[in-house]
Amino acid sequence: MAPSSRLVKSSSLPRHQRSLVQPLHSPRHKRVAALCPAAPESLLQELVTAAAGDAHHQPRARHASDETLAVHAGEKLGKKGADVGVTGTETETDSIATPIVSGTTHWFKSSEDLIAFKEGRRHSFEYGRYSNPTVKVLEDKISALERAEATLVTSSGMNAITTTLLALVPPGGHVVTTTDCYSEARAFIREKLSRMGIRSTFIDLDDGMESLRAVLDENDDVTLFYADSPTNPMLKCVDIRHVAELCHRKGALVCIDSTMASPINQKPLTLGADLVLHSATKYMAGHHDAIAGCVSGSAALISRIRAWHHDLGGAISPVSRLDLDC
Repeated sequence: MAPSSRLVKSSSLPRHQRSLVQPLHSPRHKRVAALCPAAPESLLQELVTAAAGDAHHQPRARHASDETLAVHAGEKLGKKGADVGVTGTETETDSIATPIVSGTTHWFKSSEDLIAFKEGRRHSFEYGRYSNPTVKVLEDKISALERAEATLVTSSGMNAITTTLLALVPPGGHVVTTTDCYSEARAFIREKLSRMGIRSTFIDLDDGMESLRAVLDENDDVTLFYADSPTNPMLKCVDIRHVAELCHRKGALVCIDSTMASPINQKPLTLGADLVLHSATKYMAGHHDAIAGCVSGSAALISRIRAWHHDLGGAISPVSRLDLDC
């Protein structure tokens, strides 16, 4: 691998900053240190001042790219001591790679800590079926990529789909979905949810949303609209923004299965969807060596889904988390 200094075009920097990209053992650095011992500090101050700009030229806000988020988001590098004591959820490590926490049960320092946790005054890990420090890093990473408040990672895409539907559609509810949504999800909606008193309507959106508009106008009980976009395997895309506008007028939630796009190519939450889920087995894992799923959305909705997930199971192994690392 080339030295870091070669990765920067020093000619593009101001002359007085070029020495900063020279190797520390270079003659240039030695001359600067010998002639002006205070130079590093003054140069640092100058760089800080230049970065801060002046009153007439304020620096623009810089947003991390998806490439950066895929690597760094959620990682707990350097979280130690005080952070652990305050939140109870930080991983105490200086490891560059997120460690695998394989323990199934987590202990509390005292009865007071346990009581505070149960009363919601202290955040912590309790049992592996509920949450895990290693998996939490992956959840935070996906949330950053999806621009979501929260994410739940599950043992498979179907676990994410079924848990979401069971958590958000009550008996007497009504699910509207497309005729070309994922076949096993379609079978679950038609055959399983119907036994729980949940209605379902299957529509084709090729008519320019007329069928969706008609269903929403004729039924006041639509709870949730669910669709793949792009569809699997035909790769037909849904106008998510338009769907969200129509559904939200009637008080219905919108859940988009974005498996075939991945968070890199599509972010349904930014287009108005309430939830986005993935079979992470596909593009997010990418190597045919891991089975997982995830659902992202507001903290309130994910909390409701997580409560059902605690009872249904479907927790992913911490080891599988590494197979999903971006």
